[in-house]
Order: sequence, then C-alpha cells, then structure tokens
Amino acid sequence: MRLLVVTHNYPRFAGDPAGVYVARLASAVAARGVNVRVVAPNAPGVTGGTDGVPVTRFRYAPRSLERVGYRGDVRWRRLLAPGMVLSIPPYLMAFQRAVARAIREFRPQAIHAHWWLPAGWVSVRANVPVVVTCHGSDVRLLERSRVLRRLGARVLRQAAMVTTVSEFLSRDLRDLVGDPRPAVTVTPMPLDIDLFRRGATVGKTDPPTILYAGNLVAAKGVDVLIDAFAKVRRAGLPCRLRILGEGPDAERLNAVAVAAGVGGAVEWSPFIPQTSMPEEYGRATITVLPSRGKAEGLGLSLVEAVLAGSAVVGTPAGGIPEVIEDGVTGLLTRDGDPDDLAAKLECLLGDPDLRQSLTDAGAARAREKHAADSVADQFLALYDNAAHNHVVR
Repeated sequence: MRLLVVTHNYPRFAGDPAGVYVARLASAVAARGVNVRVVAPNAPGVTGGTDGVPVTRFRYAPRSLERVGYRGDVRWRRLLAPGMVLSIPPYLMAFQRAVARAIREFRPQAIHAHWWLPAGWVSVRANVPVVVTCHGSDVRLLERSRVLRRLGARVLRQAAMVTTVSEFLSRDLRDLVGDPRPAVTVTPMPLDIDLFRRGATVGKTDPPTILYAGNLVAAKGVDVLIDAFAKVRRAGLPCRLRILGEGPDAERLNAVAVAAGVGGAVEWSPFIPQTSMPEEYGRATITVLPSRGKAEGLGLSLVEAVLAGSAVVGTPAGGIPEVIEDGVTGLLTRDGDPDDLAAKLECLLGDPDLRQSLTDAGAARAREKHAADSVADQFLALYDNAAHNHVVR
C-alpha cells in the first residue's frame, strides 16, 4: 500500500517533540511494509526527515515568517494574532498545492490527515480516500463558531474514516457536529515504549521532584499546581517543583510562584528534546497534569511519565480519566482545587508503596494500549478499509 500522511505538525529535527506521535505512527506503519510519504509545512530549524520516512516540506513564505504550523495545535487565537493572519491564505494554498502534487507523483491509495483543519480540509478535496484523525485542539476549534462547525462537519462527512485519540473526544465530536458518517473510531497514538521505560532506571532526586511538562497556557492549570506545591512545602514536606515548558503564561506563572513564597523552590526549563524526556520523568517522583475543563484530548505526557517510573496525578479534564483510573493507575484531583491537589501530592510523597503500585499498574496499561505494533495494526486495518471500501465523493 502507498500511504500519504498529511499534517501541519511533524518533527523538524531529531528529538523535536512537535508531532512526534504522528511521526512514530508513520514509522511504525512503514516498518510493516507500507510505502509512506509525508507532507508538512516548512519551518525554521528543519534539518530533514524522521526515521527514514520521506518528508516533503512545502514553502509558503519567507523562512522567518513560516511559523503557522509546528505549535502542536491550531489555536484560533494564535491564528488571528497580528502578523499571522496574512500568512494563512498563502499557507493554505501552498498546503493544497503540495498535497495535490504529492498525489500526482506518489499516487497514494489512502491519505491519513492529522487534525481536521488544515490537513483534513486540504486532503478531502482530492480524489483519494482519507482517514482523518482529530487530536483535541481541532475539536475545541469547533466550539468557536457555527461556521467552523459547518466546515468541520463537511470535512468529516467527506472522509472515508474518522478517528479520535480518546472516547472523550469522540463524544465531543458527535455533540458538536452530529454523528459523522462514517462513525468515529477511537484509536490511540503509539509511544516509544522502550524509550520511556529507560527512565525507570534513573534514580529519583532528593528531595523529591514534582514535574509538570507542557505548554504554559492558562488552560493547563499550572498556577493551581504552584499554589498546591506551596501548600505542600508549608506542611513541612521537602520537595521541589520543576516546570518544563514554554508559552505565553511563563511570566505570570513566575510571578505566581514568587507571590506564593516558593520562587526559589521552582525550577524552570524550556522544552527539551523528546529523547531526553525519559530521564526527566524518571527523576521525578510525581508528574502532574492539572489541566482545566476540556483542555486535554488524552494526556499522553502522563502515559510517558508512568512508563518512565513516575507516579501521576491529573484532573478529570478531557480524556485524562482514560489514562488515570483513580486509585489504580494514578490519582485524580479536582479541577482548579489547589487544596485537593496538595492533599494528593502529600499522599503520594508519604507513601512509596502506593506510588509503586499505581506506577506499575499504569505502566502495564500503557504498554498494552500504546505499543507501536498494536497501534500500527489498528491503523493498517483502517487504511485497508478506506482504500477498498470507500466511494470517493
């Protein structure tokens, strides 16, 4: 089979976390004998393909302005920011031309479009069956306006298959655009199990580290984590907080830490290569994802963390409860409640046996659900179904 992968987010260099799960799936499918090609936008810092899968990076602006993709999302507010709006029309036109050119030259039997916008939108216009995967931010985009919901519904109706990474997103998708035809299939993204298991061999820090790894935006609830951490410290439990990430809330969060009296106990780090994350998780006693509302399509950072030997705590936001079964694979804390989060952190810091049992159960579940071979088999069945049974409209 010849498969064309279309995405706005794909690793730009070795260790780049941008779209790493998209690349991992492409590599896993290629390892099964599928002829895979990728179309993605160009961006500053691009140095080549990933794991031997050929990647076409299309140009759409001067290099310094090619910044529409590679943020891990399609945030509406970001796309409307000054200086970004003018890049969008040439970006979309170049994206469509690149996909059309790839279809002419490569003649794929199926297309896998990651995120319904922009990849799904440019792909379903072609005379090739398309599998569209919604990852989360694109589902949230549907909440923004009736126009976007109509556009999204049209894209999904034209797809041969529609998948999401969690049951939560599947339900939300149906609520926002109705029941797509075909029905939504829930299929996880693959993880490099061996890579993250390496973290379990790393020694824990002393005092214990509580880790957050992700974007520094309001929806992630990092301010709640800082307040909870301050309460744990005031309770006399020695620990440190490491915040690993970047985003528009960085300055505000630093001020929150200072105001809470823990500025000197919080360690800040920009994003690091994906290949270094197992050691980050491995050194952490607890990894926390304190997201608010519907901010998480699934919460893969928690899966990575538990594979690397870190106990995990999260809120019931979005798909997180599909990763954390409370009291079995981790602990759930109330959304936006620093007192409850502090209590959960104190519980885990004081009970190594509980940490171990939760981590072991979480890691076993992650290996079962996110192994690359297993996920690749599921998607290969979808590609085959799309290629042989879909009537292109």
